[in-house]
Amino acid sequence: MTTTGVCCGRCITATAANAAIRRHVAGRVVWTPEALAELDRLRAVWREAVARELTAAA
Repeated sequence: MTTTGVCCGRCITATAANAAIRRHVAGRVVWTPEALAELDRLRAVWREAVARELTAAA
């Protein structure tokens, strides 16, 4: 969590990030630029979480 209260993604597990991506794409038919930007952000959070968990497991 950042000092502004916005999640930076460092406290989110890969499982939770994956669930957020699934919720975001569920039933979506139209992809606005804003929705695509949010998907990109969620994917970045997921990738960071996976990398963090792999590093911790090593």
